[in-house]
Amino acid sequence: TYGEDPWLTSQMGMAFVGAIESAGIVATPKHFIANVGDGGRDSYPIDYDTRLLDELFFPPFKAVIQQARARSVMAAYNSVSGVPASQNRWLLTDKLKREWGFTGFVISDAAATAGATVLHLTDASTASSTRDALDAGLDVIFQSAYAQYQPYFSAFQRGVIADSVIDAAVTRVLRAKFQLGLFEHPYADPDTAAYWNR
Repeated sequence: TYGEDPWLTSQMGMAFVGAIESAGIVATPKHFIANVGDGGRDSYPIDYDTRLLDELFFPPFKAVIQQARARSVMAAYNSVSGVPASQNRWLLTDKLKREWGFTGFVISDAAATAGATVLHLTDASTASSTRDALDAGLDVIFQSAYAQYQPYFSAFQRGVIADSVIDAAVTRVLRAKFQLGLFEHPYADPDTAAYWNR
């Protein structure tokens, strides 16, 4: 949303993300990718060819990942070529993690993982959409309230997600937590928190 010029967007993105990351905070650029549905609808299908994605949409994300060292990326609500972005192996694993060398973690937008069942109609249940998202390279299922974990948790309880997939996702999240020093210093200074939240 910085604009349609990929070079300018990349420069602005690197300045923004680089400053956040250099302050010891995990930056999460979003929404990966092409979160620009017709009529401003951010959750609808995108049918762009790879040339358009390569020339217009990927460069800013690639820049903030490879040059500004963003440690997290948020997947989009929309689908790309018929596959929800939060379940799109080509986007999350092939492009982002393998081709670009991204070692951080990928997080869904709120409730996006279940979007496969109610918006895109590509999955029969929240449990199967959870499995498909994690298999595709999603690392964190983001919800806006704690109680909303339950439909997703059933996929883990039923054992439909391979241990290797869970291990890979947990590794990426724990790596970021170790980099932040959260295990050495797990608690915030209440006086500092009060100062910054006044």
